[in-house]
Amino acid sequence: MTLLSDFPDLEVPRVRRGEPHTVQTRGITLLRSGHRAIRRLKREHEPSIHGNKVWNSSFLIMDELNRRRRAGEIGAHSHLMDIGCGWGPLSIFAAKRLGCRVTAVDADADVFPYLALHAAVNKVEVETLRCRFERLTKKRLAGVDIITGADICFWDELTPVLFNLIRRALGQGVQRIIIADPGRSPFYELAERCEQHFNARVVERRTQTPRSLSADLLIVERD
Repeated sequence: MTLLSDFPDLEVPRVRRGEPHTVQTRGITLLRSGHRAIRRLKREHEPSIHGNKVWNSSFLIMDELNRRRRAGEIGAHSHLMDIGCGWGPLSIFAAKRLGCRVTAVDADADVFPYLALHAAVNKVEVETLRCRFERLTKKRLAGVDIITGADICFWDELTPVLFNLIRRALGQGVQRIIIADPGRSPFYELAERCEQHFNARVVERRTQTPRSLSADLLIVERD
């Protein structure tokens, strides 16, 4: 569980609206790399697997989750697993704005202080799990309703790993998987394989908040 007590030396700033190096969007507050609290963390915790900032695709998944919430498909009863969680923007959003039980998963232990900081700033708690994608067993996936992942298919070798994870997840009753990417070739290879084997589609999403962004979402749903 990500609790402030897990990181006793973590200093949580009082963030004011409009403060430099912060983003207030979709009901949550995020800290940019230049924020003093983030700079302080970087002196002791340097993520090694691209967990070095908030990835823009996260915002497009947030919007998709909001659509699902309004349709009654996601609520406080839902268990969301955010894989490759990084600093935790999706995890924070799902816990704070959707009321989900959230499990934030990453292979890099050094991202969790950043997630804990964001959880404290936003006054939410999420469960954390240090685990590689291929080690997310059927037992771990049991009871999960939705899986999200932003910018997680960036290497060719991740395509078969994520495909097998999706297959395991669907077999364990996960209802929906949403993976977003700005347009890397490994992501499109994953999407093509999923479209061939599962109830899957790719949709393009755009937003103007917090700035002009676009990404493709791979949405896989259980039949």
